[in-house]
Amino acid sequence: MIADGRIVLVTGTSLVVPSALQEVEARGYTLRRLEKDEITGAELRRALLGASGYIIGGYEEPEAEHFEEAALLEAVAFVGSDYRGFVPGWRRAMELGIAFSATPGANADSVAEFTLLLMLAMARPILGSVARSGADGLTTPDTMGPAALELRGLTLGVIGPGRIGTRVATIASAGLGMRVVYAGPHRKPKFESATSARYLEKAELLALSDVVSLHRPGPARGERPEIGQNELEQMKDGALLINSGHPDLIDPTALYQALSKGRIRAASDGLRRSPAWQSLVSLGSERFLCLPQTGFHTTAADLRASSLAVQTVCDVLAGADAECKLIENPSYREVRQTIGRVITRRA
Repeated sequence: MIADGRIVLVTGTSLVVPSALQEVEARGYTLRRLEKDEITGAELRRALLGASGYIIGGYEEPEAEHFEEAALLEAVAFVGSDYRGFVPGWRRAMELGIAFSATPGANADSVAEFTLLLMLAMARPILGSVARSGADGLTTPDTMGPAALELRGLTLGVIGPGRIGTRVATIASAGLGMRVVYAGPHRKPKFESATSARYLEKAELLALSDVVSLHRPGPARGERPEIGQNELEQMKDGALLINSGHPDLIDPTALYQALSKGRIRAASDGLRRSPAWQSLVSLGSERFLCLPQTGFHTTAADLRASSLAVQTVCDVLAGADAECKLIENPSYREVRQTIGRVITRRA
């Protein structure tokens, strides 16, 4: 392979696997690594200088100005599915004629399994009962604690019956014997036939469900959270709220108030660094179980997602993306031509 010389930026520490990184160089491009997961806006701006491709493998949330200032940028790939929730500048990137892609479905099984893990962890709150070894020897709790929940026969309410929501509902119904109801913009006959689920309006779902699981994309800027004070008040006493989607789907202040009253319990895959979230975490894991977003991060999912992301970016740079189904804006070249955005390639 003749060296092309164009730069492909890959961020993050472990989401993009070594074989995918090697593929960038095997295709003749220069690999630039920013091996951090938490990346500041200034760090990202510097890293994008001179880059033709950009693979989002960290926790950074690129803004419109990052794409505006990246004069040579031709292709971006988000290693995941919910790019609209985690890349605030996605629309501007498309307006600039930058090919934008994601990897929908690549991590669906991993996130679904993690959702079930959170559900079971809240139904059977074992973290406080784990045996520990310390200076005083082996320690265990003095009391057994309250009785746990048995999920069989309970009602699972799925908000957002996409790939992940469908997988969660399938496992919950076939494997755990749960009844499934769902809410979304419209009915999904395939989802209903696969899970024997019933379609309900959201208010009815909240009032009926023993477990509510969120799987819709993250809210757009300015959009109210999916679950706020009103929705929390509609939930059953003793219900579990599971969020393995975007942390902004739930109003953290309203959730803190609901959890403090002891009406419900919740778990979240993902959090924000803010006083409201700090208050939530202070309630303890039996009432609010929270982890930095990690449900998508398994060996198999990372391989699938990062390989697809690298292949798509490299195909765009090579002009070989005509058959690619992952590009969200396939007319990017026409857009670039219309706005007169000329990308001068390195000699």
